[in-house]
Amino acid sequence: MSPFHTVTILIIEDDDSVRRTLADILELNGFAVLLAKDGTEGLATAQRALPTLIITDINMPGMNGFELLTTFRADEALRAIPVIVISAKVDRAATRHGMELGAADFITKPFSEEEVLHSIAARLEQKALLDELDAFAHTVAHDLKNPLASLTGRLEVLGMVLDTADKATVRRQLDEALKSSVRLNDIINELLILAGVRRQAVEAVPLDMGALVADALDRLESVLKPHAIRIELPASWPASVGYAPWVVEVWVNYLSNALKYGGADPLISLGGETGADGRSARFWVQDRGPGLDEAAQARMFIPFTRISTARAGSNGLGLSIVRRIVEKLDGKVGVTSTPGAGARFWFELPVTARRKPLGPPPSL
Repeated sequence: MSPFHTVTILIIEDDDSVRRTLADILELNGFAVLLAKDGTEGLATAQRALPTLIITDINMPGMNGFELLTTFRADEALRAIPVIVISAKVDRAATRHGMELGAADFITKPFSEEEVLHSIAARLEQKALLDELDAFAHTVAHDLKNPLASLTGRLEVLGMVLDTADKATVRRQLDEALKSSVRLNDIINELLILAGVRRQAVEAVPLDMGALVADALDRLESVLKPHAIRIELPASWPASVGYAPWVVEVWVNYLSNALKYGGADPLISLGGETGADGRSARFWVQDRGPGLDEAAQARMFIPFTRISTARAGSNGLGLSIVRRIVEKLDGKVGVTSTPGAGARFWFELPVTARRKPLGPPPSL
């Protein structure tokens, strides 16, 4: 499975042979490719498709590469997309001007396949780090702030009424303060997991999926116990490989979502099956909640996206962690749902391990 199976790259190049050469290189290496023959077409395609990365020439009819870079940086939806410039220009002034306009890298023609792929890998890694930093900043600014403000407020109230309030009032304020402190602790732990998955190198080994699910259910016992929640488990689990502590986190997140949004008659079904190709196994958690429309499903694993009032209240870290973990383990994540008929959140893992450890990418 290509590590770039979710990456779409837009190539903007007026030379047919160069455009086709780049497309062949990228497609053979597992990228999804969009093509544009000039700057005007490239801008329209970028605005419509929002690719992961853009490769553009400089000298093109109509809107040239420099004008294109300027337009990208003025567009809020496009400014964060890395742009690699490929051009016959080799003078330092052109390179410097491109970088000043926001180009992430500058490759001269003729180029090699290794040079192009090396540049793309470096830009994608840089983008992932910046996205993670943005996610961290968002969490600190928003999701940590709310429970912290609640905790502070409860403690302030306790301080004012401690000598005069009845025991029930004091207990209520303490309970609410404890809930806020638990939420703060959960968010901090999620941030640590999210950062740790990127840095840590692990070895994929055969998993005892039944034991991992039991571990996840034990961790959620305090949530399950007060409610009449039914959980259906399969008679057996398909073979798969991965890193057990991370896979438990995946189950905990999926089960937590199902518990929150499982509907009035909470029945949660878990299952797994080996794929038709025999190379991967798919596992899932099925709830009976309100479900999700297609647009919501497409945004479900994007950090901090609020899907609807039915699934509001989550800071988005949980599914970001799931995606980061599973993709690090050479797998995939997803959700299938019909509005009004519940949702099935799934993840896939390889059946056998690859030879190399699953670690951080090499320095580029």
